[in-house]
Amino acid sequence: MKNKLLEKFKGNLIVSCQAFDDEPLNNTIAIGLVAKSVVEGGAKALRLCQKDHIKQIMTITDLPMMGLIKQEYDNSEVFITPTFKEVDDLIEIGVKCIATDATNRKRPKQSLEEIISYIRSKDKDILIMADCATIEDIIRADKLDFDLMGTTLRGATKESKGMDNISNNYEFIRECLSVTKKPIIAEGGIWEPYQVKELLELGSYAVVVGSAITRPKDITRKFIKYLEEK
Repeated sequence: MKNKLLEKFKGNLIVSCQAFDDEPLNNTIAIGLVAKSVVEGGAKALRLCQKDHIKQIMTITDLPMMGLIKQEYDNSEVFITPTFKEVDDLIEIGVKCIATDATNRKRPKQSLEEIISYIRSKDKDILIMADCATIEDIIRADKLDFDLMGTTLRGATKESKGMDNISNNYEFIRECLSVTKKPIIAEGGIWEPYQVKELLELGSYAVVVGSAITRPKDITRKFIKYLEEK
């Protein structure tokens, strides 16, 4: 069953429809309409966050999904599916591919190893995705036997600060492909359709695009920044 779901991601554009905290689209109806729009636009898979949002989108489409819950804890920098509680919430609503922060940063409660073991004990057919920032994260995730790994957190950690532009991601993906045979999902800094094609040709298993498609606030900022720099 895991392999069948994994195959549905292969070679495709995965659109990230997410809203969290004080983001304008952090509304169940709003994010559902965003998801409906990208589905009608031809997306083959989705990356989604937050229990209520995922439940809503599940009523709109049966496309394959990567699910996560963003939850901040006072004593940790990790907020992508950080504890057993978030895992339980995702399993409860039927998510079959769970993404979690796989960086080496301090977690709020359980270790990364404990999170993986917990998911496996609950449902051995669930795909577990490692959201990584560095090559060390990728190597560690490979040893921990994650099913797939993403460049999701490249540039978002102290160790990878400033490495989130697309050129660095190309180089990073080449390095990732050299240290693991597990599927590598390209994500982050992707703003143009040609980049998706190039990243797939490079060897990425699939490509996730979020802000460039589903975040009008970020898109507008990009235009304004360009105008201000002229």
